[in-house]
Amino acid sequence: MSDLIRSSIKKILEDNCLKNDFYSYFKFYERLRGLSNVQAIYKELQQWLEITYEVKHLKITIRALMDKTEEIAYQNGDDAVYNEALSSTYDVDMNSNISISFTLMSNDEKHHKELMSKERYISTLFYMIAPLISTVSYQALVKDLSLRDTLTNAYNRKFLIEHLSKVLPLAKRESKNVAFLMVGIDHYKAVIDEFDYSIGDKVIINLANVLQENVRESDLVVRLESDEFFIVLYGITEQKDAEYVAQKLIDSFAQSEVIVNKEGHILKKTICVGITQYDHDIESSNEILKNADISLYEAKNLGRGRFLTYKPEQENTVELF
Repeated sequence: MSDLIRSSIKKILEDNCLKNDFYSYFKFYERLRGLSNVQAIYKELQQWLEITYEVKHLKITIRALMDKTEEIAYQNGDDAVYNEALSSTYDVDMNSNISISFTLMSNDEKHHKELMSKERYISTLFYMIAPLISTVSYQALVKDLSLRDTLTNAYNRKFLIEHLSKVLPLAKRESKNVAFLMVGIDHYKAVIDEFDYSIGDKVIINLANVLQENVRESDLVVRLESDEFFIVLYGITEQKDAEYVAQKLIDSFAQSEVIVNKEGHILKKTICVGITQYDHDIESSNEILKNADISLYEAKNLGRGRFLTYKPEQENTVELF
């Protein structure tokens, strides 16, 4: 515990009038400790400050001291609201690299003076909360990294299964259409054989970027394995819309450039796409993946740069082995 917190607590306990405030601080802190989402912590803090000190505007900034970069983690109100003369900033250095700043905006000069008179107690609260924010943020980062592909930063199969377990019941309940696209690079192994894995990785990264750039922000792009990606198009209106997206991805990838040597030679590459629609009677994510995979396999049998929509009769004709 820092010297500032110790001295503040000591002064609070010596003042009987402030003991209730002190206990309310700890009661509030214990409530925050039960939260696992950092955004929920920010919102709870904002609400508590508004109720306790009538503070309507809060900004939380996280700074990386070594890199000299900063990010606004939470802000209630735009920057124009924060009048410097009426603002108070409390900096908490977490370690040699991370600093968390809490900026409060007073309502007027009288309110600003009232907050300044309680500065020691407010700063104590922030010194208590900052490590909690740091810990929860770190835990969220570790979890997020475990759900992402290390090469492309796209989500991985583990995240996809979690996502589908929530999306499928929601789509059924809301009677929403969902389309799924399985994407694979044509003759990817030949790229590895002709060049090497570093060029193969460049192609994979290029494809991931093309997919992200050509779908909606609400759509999900997942790298399943090797050269295969999976896309979830939630709320798609008709089958032709999914086919339009598939063709757009095929064209965009073919037009994108991957340089393979110092001479600037560009690799010619294509993808195929297998499409399947969500049948509300299907509850298994494995069945959806299987149907999309069958369609991708059949599309590749037709040649380069093709897409194909799944039909049940394909299961009777496809040769997987």
